[in-house]
Amino acid sequence: MKFNTPRIALIASLTTITTFTHANQSSEIEQLRAEVNELRQMLQAQQVKSATNPNITPTAETTVVKPAEKNIQAISKWQTKSGADVNLYGFVRADVAYQIEGAKGMFNRINTVVLEGDPSKKATEDRLDSTVNATRIGLDFSTPLADQTLKGKIEIDFRGGENKDTARLRHVYLNYDRWLIGQTTSNFLSTETAPEMLDSNTALGGGTTRNPMVRYSQSISPLTIYFLSLEKGNDENRLPLLAGKVKHEFATGKGVMTARGLLQEVRLRSENDETELGWGAALGLRYKITPSLLFNTNYSHVSGDNKLLLASSDNRRYIQNGDDIELIDFDAFQMGLTYQFNQKLRSTLGYGALIYADKDRIPKDANEKLQQGWVNMMFKPNKPLTFGVEYVYGERNTVNDRIGKDNRIEMMAKYEF
Repeated sequence: MKFNTPRIALIASLTTITTFTHANQSSEIEQLRAEVNELRQMLQAQQVKSATNPNITPTAETTVVKPAEKNIQAISKWQTKSGADVNLYGFVRADVAYQIEGAKGMFNRINTVVLEGDPSKKATEDRLDSTVNATRIGLDFSTPLADQTLKGKIEIDFRGGENKDTARLRHVYLNYDRWLIGQTTSNFLSTETAPEMLDSNTALGGGTTRNPMVRYSQSISPLTIYFLSLEKGNDENRLPLLAGKVKHEFATGKGVMTARGLLQEVRLRSENDETELGWGAALGLRYKITPSLLFNTNYSHVSGDNKLLLASSDNRRYIQNGDDIELIDFDAFQMGLTYQFNQKLRSTLGYGALIYADKDRIPKDANEKLQQGWVNMMFKPNKPLTFGVEYVYGERNTVNDRIGKDNRIEMMAKYEF
């Protein structure tokens, strides 16, 4: 029997290859599957990256984070037809107060607390009040102009009108470079150094008066800035008041100091337009004693004004002595300690007073001394929500030695948006 040598060699080779192939088939298939899966993942990552930014090399981090950031910006950023960026802010706030005795109406009215022996005192006792009129809504605008930005603000609450239940303009102004034109908090006040009070009217010894004004600001150094403003004063005045303020940060951001001054005309229209020069001087301090303990205080001396500081409106700015005007002076101060127990819970203990000088020169039924103390607890379970409770005790003393007491508990719930 003859054998075909080439054919035998070919059969032997195929047999060998087939045997080897069967032996390694499983491992090769698994390897091919792994490579295909890896290629598929790389292709998907590249497609996602190309859709968002074709110039950035795809990575696991950029593939996931970048599209999310763009979506957030698209939802939160508004723009007007003229191209101004718009930011909406504000809060919904509900207040409840149980008044043991005090004034007529909610919030801080220490200067109008009903006096002992007044027939209407009973109407202010053991009363439960509630309101949502401290709710605020605001819009911030900004438009790039050359190398500067034109900014604007409109903010309202609902504490206007005789019954404190209609919309009221709080801040309305334009701000370009160093100039501000519009209505905002008076330059003589220092809300940044005021102790925290739950009461929407702020604490005795300070103020939140918002005046129409023209204001100029300039940095002296990276930590110091000054402000000068011409503001609308009392309606009887012929000229605007001039207010100046210097704000200085120190102790590596732990402290802030303010020094303020005030000059204004005090005019007596009914007496041949006689005038005097009213003035004021004030200091404020905020200092973080420890990471958890904050100290705030303000002191003001004012002559011839009853508009800027809280609880001064019921006393006159001057008294008439023949054809002359004698200005009425007073001192006001406030202080408070705020302790941060943790990220969610804080508490403030505070005291404020307003004291008139030379009581022999002012009417007998006018306020001579106002004072109050308060303690509160603020709980912030998460970023938009704040709940608070506060106890306030105060006294009103008149020149003729009559006394009225303010004694109340307030509670607040606020949702910021």
